[in-house]
Amino acid sequence: MKTLFCTAMLLLYLSVNTFAQNLSINDFIQLRSNDNGAIESKLTQQNFNLYDEYEVGYGKYHLIYQNNETANSTVQWIDIVYENNGQWNNRLSLQTQDIGQVKKYLTELKGLGFYFKNKKIIDRQIYEVYTNGINTVELITSQSKNAYHYDNTMYFNFAIYSASEYDYSFANENKKYNIAVVEQNDLYASMVDLPMNTAK
Repeated sequence: MKTLFCTAMLLLYLSVNTFAQNLSINDFIQLRSNDNGAIESKLTQQNFNLYDEYEVGYGKYHLIYQNNETANSTVQWIDIVYENNGQWNNRLSLQTQDIGQVKKYLTELKGLGFYFKNKKIIDRQIYEVYTNGINTVELITSQSKNAYHYDNTMYFNFAIYSASEYDYSFANENKKYNIAVVEQNDLYASMVDLPMNTAK
């Protein structure tokens, strides 16, 4: 009986932990456009708890969710800048240290019709920007593409915006820091052959 109970508890633990890992990049895109109640409900179901919340001004709130299983999770943190009735302005970002998860999300972006738009470097942060014309996603790292081979402290952050809000809010930044010539094989996008920017 004790063995059966232990086995049942182990299966429950594994199913909860696995369930928490099933958030796709499309789930995160959809969350960005939901209201606060729907966001909290979905993330709680996925084993994320609200870690911190504070007002950033003008009716906007910064919500930080932490995965309860951070030691075993592919996504540790989710940050949301949320405005009531302002889905256009809502921003969501997530952090992972798992290069396999990065590849999975990039593969999913490719399947959702995203393409590489531009690359910029700001304060030693490297930004690869992808869009499908509706949503824009930044992959933010602090090191070169091959750095994950050398240590296990590489952090990958995906930031998700409305494409129109991104273009409006970051127009000056993109002009100033955009890299004019980009080598495709120097991009994380090259891991999944995510298409380069085409005239659209």
